[in-house]
Amino acid sequence: MKKNRIFKENLTSKLLQREAFSVLKKMKNKNICEVGCGDGNISNYLINNLNYDHFYHLSDISRIAIEKAKKKINYNQVFYRTGNLLAPWQNKKFDIIISDVSSLSQIVAEKSPWYKGVASNCGLDGLKNVKKILKKINVNLKPSGIFIIPLISLSNTFELKRILRLKFGFFKETKKIYWPIPTFFQQNEILFDKLLKKRIIYYEKKFGKY
Repeated sequence: MKKNRIFKENLTSKLLQREAFSVLKKMKNKNICEVGCGDGNISNYLINNLNYDHFYHLSDISRIAIEKAKKKINYNQVFYRTGNLLAPWQNKKFDIIISDVSSLSQIVAEKSPWYKGVASNCGLDGLKNVKKILKKINVNLKPSGIFIIPLISLSNTFELKRILRLKFGFFKETKKIYWPIPTFFQQNEILFDKLLKKRIIYYEKKFGKY
């Protein structure tokens, strides 16, 4: 299948919208970078809900995504780049970096309807793209800057937490939300149980739902 679809607003991006808003609501004139912006829904939410002006920098590996974001967002202080992860921004420094890059175990991504027509390349543990960002993040994140990232349990969040502690010294977990997983999960229960036992992903089964 040709990979020409893009990510639009979903449960994870809605959570990132709220968390980024809570960080930025009292700040002014900050440089914000949204990596893996998809259709730009996170930045668009912040633009429409924050009381103060900021500078937004959106990048995505998909040219189609950037074009969609440009059509969605009506704001003067937005800069767009097409490219992989932080590479488009070279030595640009940001106060806030928001990561919404593909972050599911590749095995889960390949079985799910979420990634049909969307390039993922997340790696077995789902952290391939995140690790690349963290390797270069000191180039782009100011010393006092904030990195906002979802901990998605269909990836290896145990390892991600370990990496974040090593990289930043500490991190703060905010709101935890449980979402029911669609029927594709039950159809691949044996496969995903193996990933669970290896701590590559994490999920719970309650009341007949995952």
